[in-house]
Amino acid sequence: MLKKIISGGQSGVEIAALDAAIELDIPHAGWAYKRKRTEDGILPERYNLKTIDVPSHHDRLEKNITDSDGTVILAHGQLIIGSKITKDLANQHDKPCLYVDLSDCSINHAVSSIRKWVTNNEIEAIYFTGSKPVGKSDIYEETIRVIKGLCSIEREQETLIGYQPKNEDNTS
Repeated sequence: MLKKIISGGQSGVEIAALDAAIELDIPHAGWAYKRKRTEDGILPERYNLKTIDVPSHHDRLEKNITDSDGTVILAHGQLIIGSKITKDLANQHDKPCLYVDLSDCSINHAVSSIRKWVTNNEIEAIYFTGSKPVGKSDIYEETIRVIKGLCSIEREQETLIGYQPKNEDNTS
């Protein structure tokens, strides 16, 4: 079950993940560049991100990867260099990583693939990263739809199977 969304706050997938977390009332966290700078300016205070003093792209990615249970890379087309580095870092830290090519599948298929991956890897905190908006890209809106779809399936399954969260003493 998705309990936290991790993001670095960059435009595209990462900012969409934060906005979806806020809209769906899912806790969020992550590491942003010093002074919360992005390509679009300074991140608003509503995003609960820490800043990393080292301005390295590699260090920011690594902290977001290690603070999550797994990484989802949403993009259009082949992995670009930043996404390849992300995948390599996840592998290096023995963290599950899933690449979803949104130009090659429907939103429903993407949601289904991520849900299966979440279940198989017992993921609760996901680092969402991937494409930045380029040209007529709808990556922001698609990311929101993917996360909403993922959460609606989880909530529906909990309702259908009479899901009961465990008490602190591990009894139902």
